[in-house]
Amino acid sequence: MASFSSLDLRNYNYNVFSSFHGPDVRKTLLSHIREQFNRNGITMFDDEKIVRSATIAPSLTEAIKESRIAIVILSKKYASSSWCLDELVEILKEVPDLSNATNLEKLYLSSCKSLVEIPSSCSHLHKLTKLWVNGCINLRIIPADMNLASLESVFLNGCLRLRNIPVMSTNIKQLDISNTVVEAMPPSIRLCSNLVRLDLHRNRKFKRLTHLPPSITELNLSNTGIERIPDSIKDLHGLHTLTLFGCRRLTSLPEIPDSLTSLDAGDCESLETVFCPLNTSITHLDFTNCFKLGQHARRAIIQQAFFQGTAVLPGRQVPAEFDHRARGLSFLSWRRIIAQDYGCAVQGNFDVGKVSEFRKEHFFISHLLIFYTPGDRREIVYEFSSISNDLDVIECGAKILKEESMEMSYESRSDQVIEVSQDNTEHNDPISCWSWLFFCFGLSNFRNATI
Repeated sequence: MASFSSLDLRNYNYNVFSSFHGPDVRKTLLSHIREQFNRNGITMFDDEKIVRSATIAPSLTEAIKESRIAIVILSKKYASSSWCLDELVEILKEVPDLSNATNLEKLYLSSCKSLVEIPSSCSHLHKLTKLWVNGCINLRIIPADMNLASLESVFLNGCLRLRNIPVMSTNIKQLDISNTVVEAMPPSIRLCSNLVRLDLHRNRKFKRLTHLPPSITELNLSNTGIERIPDSIKDLHGLHTLTLFGCRRLTSLPEIPDSLTSLDAGDCESLETVFCPLNTSITHLDFTNCFKLGQHARRAIIQQAFFQGTAVLPGRQVPAEFDHRARGLSFLSWRRIIAQDYGCAVQGNFDVGKVSEFRKEHFFISHLLIFYTPGDRREIVYEFSSISNDLDVIECGAKILKEESMEMSYESRSDQVIEVSQDNTEHNDPISCWSWLFFCFGLSNFRNATI
């Protein structure tokens, strides 16, 4: 039985709401309970007139809220009814004593909208590995003395009233506290030496990033209130994915670890500076709608994308770093080619792995692996097109790299060095080398187009 405090002075339409499954329960046990209640002037909600459907009726949800107490009559087939389970989600205000459930490995409490507190009895669940509490919009309290040695994954996303979280296990591997009102990580989080994935997205109250363990590989801070990334982030030597999308108060990006392969800073509308150079193994750079980026930051992003990965940032012209530029879809180059940096400008919307709304023109930088075979041909025609009707190429360009510039450019990237020697060219052996593709987008009139 789920009950309200005896001090609750609300006026309820019903004294009791009953949750059950099956006509047999209605005709037997429930009918006797209802008869006794009626004799004692206790009103019980009657659901016989409600039309059954796949989901719980709004009138039932309202009846639960307007009942002083709720009685759950468990039968063998109770859990087979999605309607009953939906009722239970609305009814449940506290988790029963789980002290004796010592072999429990997974606990799923998601979407229990009335749940306010995780009971201290959960500290006895020493075999628990996964805990789902996402969508518990009224959850406020998690006991501070929980130390579950086997716990590896905790999901608290959507707990809209949760302000503080303890460290429930120092062996935790992934922690999702997105869409909460948690303002800071507890200092003891640094003891979680196995934590690899931390998700804080859509947590507007979160403003300071501290106490992170060096084991983290994925960090999602998108749409948080964070104003500064600490310099210590460079010490997260295993970090490969950093998501800052929508951090509108962030003004600068410090030195990042060499392990980073993906950086999403889209919609960081206050971002002005980026640590230079971006000497990392980044293969994906997203600076969508970062209109305040300074020239040094833009140059660092472009240079990083010349030799590795992809990048997108505001702009409608192919950067000046390109030797050859032209309006339209194509142009002709006659110089001897060792490697090419391709570039083009398009008008439309570009999908770089997520749906983005571009507020002004952008250009996209990417690369292709090509093979060069020496011969008598002296001309190359660069042509760019899109499979989407929403994209129009408005400008394109290319940068031609000579042999010596190739060698210098790759000198500091020993794991990606491409050998370009005179012996190779004389014997007509194919030379594999990187080339890059640049796109500029005019996006004011298009939505969700891809190339």
